[in-house]
Amino acid sequence: MNKNAHPFKQLLVLIGSHIGMLFPLVLLVVILTVVLNKGDVNPVQTNLLGDNPRLLMSTTVLQSLLLFLVPVIIVANVFYRDIKRDFYRFDLGSRKWLLALAGVVVYALLSPLIDWIGFWNNHWNVGKMFSMMSDEYYHTVMGIVRKAASAGTVGLLIMVLVMAVIPAICEELFFRIGLQQLLGKWFKNDHVAVVVTAFVFSLMHLDMSGFLVRFVMGLVLGYVFLYSRSLVPNVMLHFLNNAVATISTYVAIRNRTPLAKLEEPWMVHWLPTVLCTIAALVLFWYFFVREPKAHAEE
Repeated sequence: MNKNAHPFKQLLVLIGSHIGMLFPLVLLVVILTVVLNKGDVNPVQTNLLGDNPRLLMSTTVLQSLLLFLVPVIIVANVFYRDIKRDFYRFDLGSRKWLLALAGVVVYALLSPLIDWIGFWNNHWNVGKMFSMMSDEYYHTVMGIVRKAASAGTVGLLIMVLVMAVIPAICEELFFRIGLQQLLGKWFKNDHVAVVVTAFVFSLMHLDMSGFLVRFVMGLVLGYVFLYSRSLVPNVMLHFLNNAVATISTYVAIRNRTPLAKLEEPWMVHWLPTVLCTIAALVLFWYFFVREPKAHAEE
């Protein structure tokens, strides 16, 4: 097979690999549960993850590697064996790092708008099932952070690796390199691909209370990738977003600050919000739309 294979066929391999990795993921988690709990199978019957920090972190890493990284590697080896470098789009040129910085600034300027969106999203009535899914996601993340907080600086570094570095690389490979690129080829419309990928990106986090916030982040990441044609800005932006949230929670726990304070919206007046949003759009247009066209014309 090669890159000329129909995009739908490539998508089937990507999604099929993603689903297929669920079995080894569950199997490995069960084995780890038994091993890390010294043969006690009770946590498997009641709470698969239990209250073991090593198990929580190991499960998070395995999930990133098996569900997101491995499917992209399979697609690359099946369809893009001779042009893997072009497929992965790891362009480490100096301009790509400038775009990474610009992407961070754009997202920071959008923060007031995102905060308003998040406040609205938190008041959604998503039903019992989705509420349970959101609660499970929240408790899993909080479980990792609380356990790591007791380990000091070493715990913080491990936590940033598990919650920020690995997910940023693996998820961006899956959603941007895999899903968005292939959807763009199939739909022959990059904008539709960005929106669909952002929707799937947010939905797969299983946290409806933060669905809109992640959807907006998915749109930003999608358009950053679309116009930069490099994964470097995406990984950097995704990493910083996760790292800031993780470190803030870690510091709050260490200082015995109620976590509810971190979730309180810091919404500013509508006028600064509008101005920041306009500034973000202008900055994005200048660095990601205008500049690439100017370089292409030279």
